[in-house]
Amino acid sequence: MMVDENSTGIWVIGEEKEGKLAPVTLELLTIGRQLADSLRQELVVVIIGHQLEHMSRLLVDYGPDKILLVAGEETRYFIPETYSEVLSALVEQRKPFAILFPATYDGRDVAARLAAKLGVGLAADCTDLKIDEAGRFVQVRPAFGGNLMAVIHQPTARPQLATLRPRMVKPNKSGRKVSPSVEYIKPRISAKPFTKSLLRTVREVAEESGNLDEAEVVIGVGRGIGSSENMRIVNHLATLLKAAIGGSRGVVDAGWLPHTQQIGLTGRVISPKMYMALGISGAVQHLVGVRTAKEIIAINKDPEAPIFKVATFGIVADMFSVIPLLAKELEPPAPQTT
Repeated sequence: MMVDENSTGIWVIGEEKEGKLAPVTLELLTIGRQLADSLRQELVVVIIGHQLEHMSRLLVDYGPDKILLVAGEETRYFIPETYSEVLSALVEQRKPFAILFPATYDGRDVAARLAAKLGVGLAADCTDLKIDEAGRFVQVRPAFGGNLMAVIHQPTARPQLATLRPRMVKPNKSGRKVSPSVEYIKPRISAKPFTKSLLRTVREVAEESGNLDEAEVVIGVGRGIGSSENMRIVNHLATLLKAAIGGSRGVVDAGWLPHTQQIGLTGRVISPKMYMALGISGAVQHLVGVRTAKEIIAINKDPEAPIFKVATFGIVADMFSVIPLLAKELEPPAPQTT
């Protein structure tokens, strides 16, 4: 699909699971509203699923000009071939200027398939989306293992497709007084049957480490922990704080934590109320993963560690002397005996 001067509109492809709107949809709407205002174009949010009548009230405060709800038996369950075909038909008909997807497992899958169908590029796993001084829509993403940040512009194809990492922006209500229009659309699926069907869904969580996406408190562990044997004191502290445990790339590479618990540019982006960094120096790649945490508490014996520049509170000390003291203060009182 080459440049079409009639292409207009910023589209956000939202996600819903079992009738619940994924928070990343509101993050995309927040940044999508900024892009649409800068380009003086409309913001459209598209939700594909089943029985979506309640979705519009969840989206209205975040600034969309239009809400497209694509619902039917064909889209009851997430099957990427179906979703990409539905979107392809919509895009061919309405010709948006740019389409934003969440960089989730589902979002990445559908975005790549749609890009292939349309014959356009895809800026994947972006950490920022913006309009530059020349008025161009540019995408920023890590390259070369996170050592460089690539700035991408697609001047010869429409629509421009990008996936944005979750938790790169905080959801923000737009404050607009204009009510969006809501359109219900029946999915358009070809007669060709797909060979894929959903048998069951499985949710995997590292039980000992907790769910990084949902935890209000996260403890981050760096190579300063020394060895996997020392994780036991971190596990104890996490139990007392009801915290999930994540780690730097070095800790994951060493096998001390599973890959699902890696925090940073090449791992997970988290947004807890409190993030406690133990023995983490604070490389740029790691800080990207915690920049939206409400409070950051850092414990490191190196006073020059970069983590202290972003920490709300910092303790310059050996973590092995501080953690037992914290644990002692957090221990529930012993029961009284008579």
